Amino acid sequence: TWLVQCDGRLRLERRFQIVRHDTGATVLRGRWNLVSVVLSSGKTTRLPRQFVDTYSAAVVQIPTS
Repeated sequence: TWLVQCDGRLRLERRFQIVRHDTGATVLRGRWNLVSVVLSSGKTTRLPRQFVDTYSAAVVQIPTS
């Protein structure tokens, strides 16, 4: 998996790929959009500073073609 976006406020986007070990063929590609919410109310909230700092540093650039 890899992070491709962190808006520094509410959202992260993680992408993933599952590959067959024996053939190298891609079985599945997916996107996972995460939003920070308060569990008790279900309302969106800012990402904690520690998350922003950690995840922003881990974002990779996806080549556009």
